[in-house]
Amino acid sequence: WEMYMEIKQLLKQGFSQTKIAEKLGVSRTTVYRHLKRSPSEMEEWVDSLQYKKKKLDPYKELILSWLRMHPDMSAAQVYDWLLEK
Repeated sequence: WEMYMEIKQLLKQGFSQTKIAEKLGVSRTTVYRHLKRSPSEMEEWVDSLQYKKKKLDPYKELILSWLRMHPDMSAAQVYDWLLEK
């Protein structure tokens, strides 16, 4: 959302889309994509990112219980244990 607002502001200041991309350190495609979206579409997109489910969400409590019992457990061990389950 912040980038969208920055792009709009820089556009109003007279910067070209190419210069905006350079200034923000993103690709021109990213700038074009943001400009295609209306403010309401942009807001919906940002909201959808906040509620995106993660692959490990169903295993969160299980992993946390393992880590409480074995605080020195490595990520590789957690992965192996998940594969066994």
